[in-house]
Amino acid sequence: MAELVVGIGVPHSPHYPAAIAKDGPEETAVLFREVKAHLDAARPDAIVVIANDHFNTFFLNNFPTFAIGVAEKSFGPNDQTRMPHYDLLVETTLASHIRDVAIREGFDLSVAQEFGVDHAMLVPLHYLTDGIRLPVVPIWVNAFVKPLPRAKRCFALGRAVRCAIDSLGRDMRVAVVGTGSFSLEIGGPKIEPGKRNAVPDIAWSRHVHRRMAEARLDELVEEATPERMWKAGNIGGELLNWIVTLGVVGQDKPRYIADHNDKDGHAYAVWRWD
Repeated sequence: MAELVVGIGVPHSPHYPAAIAKDGPEETAVLFREVKAHLDAARPDAIVVIANDHFNTFFLNNFPTFAIGVAEKSFGPNDQTRMPHYDLLVETTLASHIRDVAIREGFDLSVAQEFGVDHAMLVPLHYLTDGIRLPVVPIWVNAFVKPLPRAKRCFALGRAVRCAIDSLGRDMRVAVVGTGSFSLEIGGPKIEPGKRNAVPDIAWSRHVHRRMAEARLDELVEEATPERMWKAGNIGGELLNWIVTLGVVGQDKPRYIADHNDKDGHAYAVWRWD
């Protein structure tokens, strides 16, 4: 039977690849390497990636609340992120099983059968794998188009994904990677004049980080209302990607957790059970 061997949460800033290549934020590279060591040790056969799209795979004429990719392959980045191009394999057996289980559990998932992916999925995979040779299962969550899905619904989706992994009728070691920021404003009223982005609510990022470190997930899910996430920035809804991931990994405390809360409001976390 399949088993979940590692859960991971990381940021996905599109500026990381170019910045680090130019001797940029070395601390970021160190934190990704710390997380990668756990992923390598877990020896997964496939990676489920939970992220949001930035109007590159979907647009407002057809922007799903939840979607899953079931094609045999994909590519990216399909945006302007300065990073290598990747051709990805999709773990179609697992993707189709997650789709079926989620629909059985009452989630009307949108299904993508021909698609590219943007930096939200590829930046983490770029740093956490060696050339993205493992097949992936992409799951998208609407993180910034009103109305946002409720945190309870996102957590329940994570539980459905976990149910699908546990019930897959073949041997497979599965990793899940959730990505995003807790507080971020891009091009909105919470940034200073002349700047492109800001982190308007470091206190909220620190609070979310403490909740996860202590595995106080029920409280976090209750607190992560759309109104509270909007207060943390127009990209603050990316917390929902993490909440889906928390639904997958369950109530255990992370084995590893680190943050950039004094600067970016980002977090890096790992759950393992070996």
